[in-house]
Amino acid sequence: MLISDYVYTEVSMLTEAKAFVAQGDLYAYIDKNGVELTPYVFAEANNFTNGYAIVGDSFNRSIINDKMQLIIPFKFERVQLPKYGLIAVQSHAGLWGAYDVMGNLKLPFIYDLPPHILSLERIIVRQEEEYGVVNDCNETIFNCAYQYITEEGIAYNQGKYLRLF
Repeated sequence: MLISDYVYTEVSMLTEAKAFVAQGDLYAYIDKNGVELTPYVFAEANNFTNGYAIVGDSFNRSIINDKMQLIIPFKFERVQLPKYGLIAVQSHAGLWGAYDVMGNLKLPFIYDLPPHILSLERIIVRQEEEYGVVNDCNETIFNCAYQYITEEGIAYNQGKYLRLF
């Protein structure tokens, strides 16, 4: 006796009452009852974490929220899940910036590495191979003049250590 036909070529674990599923090469999201929440438009889909999931096509990445809305433009090389409400993103040119979860650009695409978000007031950034600290409005707290800055606020430059915060 046939109970049902196979519908999906792939099914993820259920996280936050949602799963991504594939039909062929494209993914969509379903809820815990199997109701489709999105069309099959993603070439890459990931599980939800704290209300957000990274999605992509063959060339670009973005983030969707639990309402299945794109938060940021669908045009980035790499995207990180939000931390303190900020989403670190890498342009196809290789530079990093950040958006907030409302889709507003907060840090311009001028940084060599992903911003290390400690809080909205302390974000360690690296520009032209030197580290500094900015806030979520990209206001400079400490200039990019250090060889390294730890999460604890210890900066290193030319053989000397300095406590920044």
